[in-house]
Amino acid sequence: MRVNDTDVLVCDCGDTMTIDAKALAKGCGATGECSPSTSLCRTQTERLASAMQAAAAAGRNVLVTCTQELGKFTQIAEEIATPVPQTVNIREMAGWSDQGVQSTPKMAALIADALAVKPSARSMGLESHGRCLIYTDGGSHSSNSDAAFALAAKLEGSLGVTVLIKNPADTIMAQSAPASVTIGTIRSAIGHFTNFKLVIDQFAEALPHGRDSLIFGGRSDGVETSCDILIDLSGGKPLFTGWEKRDGYFRVAADDSIELTALEAKVMPMIGEFEKPIYVNFDENLCAHSRNQIDGCSRCLDVCPAGAITSAGDTVSIDPAICGGCGFCGAVCPSGAAQTVYPPIDALLGNVDRLVDTYIEAGGKAPALLLHDESFGVEAIEMMARYGRGLPAHVLPLALHDIGRAGHDLMVGAIGLGCNQVFILANPRKTDEAHPVGAQIALARDLLAGVNADADGRLVLINESDPDAIANILYGTKCASKAKPAPFGPVGTPRGMVRLAMRGLGSNNNANEDVIALSQGAPYGRVSIDTENCTICLSCVSACPAGALQDNPDALQLLFREDACIQCGICAKTCPENVISLVPQFNLSDTAMAAEMVIEDTPFHCEGCGKAFGSTRSIERVIAKLSDHSMFQQKGGTDMLKLCENCRVEVMFTHDDKMLDVGERPKPRTTDDYLN
Repeated sequence: MRVNDTDVLVCDCGDTMTIDAKALAKGCGATGECSPSTSLCRTQTERLASAMQAAAAAGRNVLVTCTQELGKFTQIAEEIATPVPQTVNIREMAGWSDQGVQSTPKMAALIADALAVKPSARSMGLESHGRCLIYTDGGSHSSNSDAAFALAAKLEGSLGVTVLIKNPADTIMAQSAPASVTIGTIRSAIGHFTNFKLVIDQFAEALPHGRDSLIFGGRSDGVETSCDILIDLSGGKPLFTGWEKRDGYFRVAADDSIELTALEAKVMPMIGEFEKPIYVNFDENLCAHSRNQIDGCSRCLDVCPAGAITSAGDTVSIDPAICGGCGFCGAVCPSGAAQTVYPPIDALLGNVDRLVDTYIEAGGKAPALLLHDESFGVEAIEMMARYGRGLPAHVLPLALHDIGRAGHDLMVGAIGLGCNQVFILANPRKTDEAHPVGAQIALARDLLAGVNADADGRLVLINESDPDAIANILYGTKCASKAKPAPFGPVGTPRGMVRLAMRGLGSNNNANEDVIALSQGAPYGRVSIDTENCTICLSCVSACPAGALQDNPDALQLLFREDACIQCGICAKTCPENVISLVPQFNLSDTAMAAEMVIEDTPFHCEGCGKAFGSTRSIERVIAKLSDHSMFQQKGGTDMLKLCENCRVEVMFTHDDKMLDVGERPKPRTTDDYLN
């Protein structure tokens, strides 16, 4: 069937799926009929080749509803000199299921999403020279060194391998040792793939004249070295926090032969030039980390598991070479300074919008969204499809690079766009994900509860490794009520899209209150200012990184715009009068988007020249505080404080009772004075 400028070739994979061709064509908005194939990768390759040639001649694209045989499709494309077709998986994601007969709307949604233009990702170049260091512990078990030597022997043909042994045994057999063997303990390790920098204590190299056992030279501490690839078989504490996300660092048990074999295949090609996606766009102008050495927002620093984010004065610094793309920073950043762009949030919500719209137009009801990663999530879905119940017909899968990007903005946006439920499938191999994602779910539930759109089963975190257990949750978890959706255009900043979704949900679900109370630490809210004691010094205005606190250039006023406030707390820490406190909340009304006047005052005019040089409140506060000071006890002592900086200097030099006046300076004594 043809959808816009793409010829879609549907295959039922050997008649293992029930495909309603007429309904599928209608759901995809196709021109012409849908005529499913049965074996495009085997007995019907001629049909595939003919379709690819016809499409190429007409300038159209080709999409095949099978991802498993992409290699075969690529081979055919090379033989007939046509572009390689796109692919989409409707088999494991839809057709292979206990509810496969009901999955036609989902198939249409998956095809529509696959046909959409995906945003291109920026990348950075990395060059590996194949310098590989294998680190093992010879003291924990005698076979550890043997495992390291065996792995080194397999890699030496492709990479330059060095084995580093801590706690070496008294004798290490020379016959089985690779070309380069050293001993020592790694004191510190920093860096990333192609540029790991190590500091090693008790370091020594094997000498060439060892006969039956290796002989090592003198040991040295603090030896610095580097490598491109770091394999850790030591079994001790990982050398990096969030090590699973550190590209080029591999941690495997020395006695796990299966993992070692898989590691060998993974590491061997890691030499040459590589392109690494840049996962995060960072705008330091929006960062609210600090102002004037006063700490503010540290949400990204708190959640980054890879150590890719560091403090850099008033902002933070994100090292793209270390960043593993977990997405946590983009999910928690309140200002939009750090935005995940692999893919960006507007593209993700665009995917959700497309999936939901196509699913409903094709006859589907009560769609649920399953957010999963591209590794464990895909594996679990495939296992469910092949050996279990498969995905329910109403569950629409959406793959993320990492589940950490499942922030409250994505969840609230998905509910607004029409998802009745959102399931988040955590990766059990990445235990650091559960808490941050759980915190985002809690924030999303607080927001949804405020617009009458929350219910048991609306947002569900699945933290299971057994595919059958995952399937039971997907099939068995029902939402207690339905929320009326509020579709919106997913464009703009994450905060802007949350506001669009929340306002729509509030209106459609008859929210009773405009102001939704949130828990402490939420990135939305207002500031409470004690106007009785505020002196309008405006120090909070200059410190506010988000522009929520503003002044009026034409009048002595303090203004506040609630939708800009990110609750960083810098204003409260900056205020010299300690009259500012944070109030976490979400305001649905239009007033949140306008600057409101908090307090105003009249200018204080200099009693000497009449120049306005401060607010009346601030000058009166200074006079009240200093009236009891010993320097201002004389009559009219505080009158000096009522003068501007210029008049104050003039008056100081006209007073006879100068505090620092010491009379005429004595003449210096000379030698003649002493002799005479």
